[in-house]
Amino acid sequence: MDANRFQQEALRTVRINWAHENGPDIAILGAIGELGSLASVLKKKQRDNEAYSHFKEHFSEEIGDILWYVIIMASRMNMTFDRWPTSEGLELDIFQSTYSLLDHIYLLHKKRASLFETRSVNQEDLNLYIETLRNLQHLAGFVDQNLSEIADKCVNKTLSYWGRNHELPAVKFDEGFPIYEQLPRKFEIEFLPLQEPSTTIMRMNGVQLGDRLTDNSYEDDGYRFHDVFHIAGAGLLGWSPVFRRLLKAKRKSNPKVDEVEDGARAAIIEEAIINHVYDYARPDFLEGIQHVDLDLIKRVQRLVRGYEVSQCEPWEWQHCILEGYRVFRELKETGSGVLHVDADNRTLTLRPHSDK
Repeated sequence: MDANRFQQEALRTVRINWAHENGPDIAILGAIGELGSLASVLKKKQRDNEAYSHFKEHFSEEIGDILWYVIIMASRMNMTFDRWPTSEGLELDIFQSTYSLLDHIYLLHKKRASLFETRSVNQEDLNLYIETLRNLQHLAGFVDQNLSEIADKCVNKTLSYWGRNHELPAVKFDEGFPIYEQLPRKFEIEFLPLQEPSTTIMRMNGVQLGDRLTDNSYEDDGYRFHDVFHIAGAGLLGWSPVFRRLLKAKRKSNPKVDEVEDGARAAIIEEAIINHVYDYARPDFLEGIQHVDLDLIKRVQRLVRGYEVSQCEPWEWQHCILEGYRVFRELKETGSGVLHVDADNRTLTLRPHSDK
């Protein structure tokens, strides 16, 4: 991807109010933060050597994140780039190049006042941005890449996170399997409180699913409703080994799929993801939050690497997490309800239970 195309694509995903008194700080601190992540990756490589098997992947991703912030700041200052500058003539090693990038970003920070309003291009400022891009190009060479390749991956990652394709149906990972081995596309789950304190059951078509559920905690934190996250996965991602097991819909007609995709290890990974996100979401359980941390999504995607659900895009995970927690908060407040799930429209709708 050439520099001009990347600049256009990057501007599509900018959510910065430059006129706000701290608007420019989002871009500047973003670049500083990503530089810190890049330095951490380099430190881990130095410390762990060959044991750090994902070094090139992580290092190039951090370069892409810094590149995004540098380009949107340059765009704010009316700079345009037709091509990526070369790193020809730079003879720094990877550590010296990283320290040099630190110097460049510090100088960009000194130009903070210029980001409040667009103005004609200043040659001194333009040279600083070009040198910063040359620095990034040089760093890319240490992981056998260039800015064109890194820019392409950065755009795909960013757009997949900011995408809003909720009208698309959830993936049918079990399409082609017998109907009794498929997750239902439209269904309802009842959450019914019992007389025992902080205890509930789930029913589907009048049949109880699983055991009675409690918070398993000294405090009433609503965790007895955490199965809503498994249900959200089934309805919004098309994936939940745990919920599939509850429905007795494991894909036993294909023993390998049954073992790998629907087996105990996949279920443990799903539970680990839910616990990880639950810890992230506390104490307000994402109330008022419209976006989750992209780093959280990346950690989740690493956990499911090699499984069918790894096909799901970051926006799908974000939508599933936010919608799951919206219903979770509603259940915590009401204590009961009927959850309608529509995988074809990616919707979760909680209604009051008519039988109190």
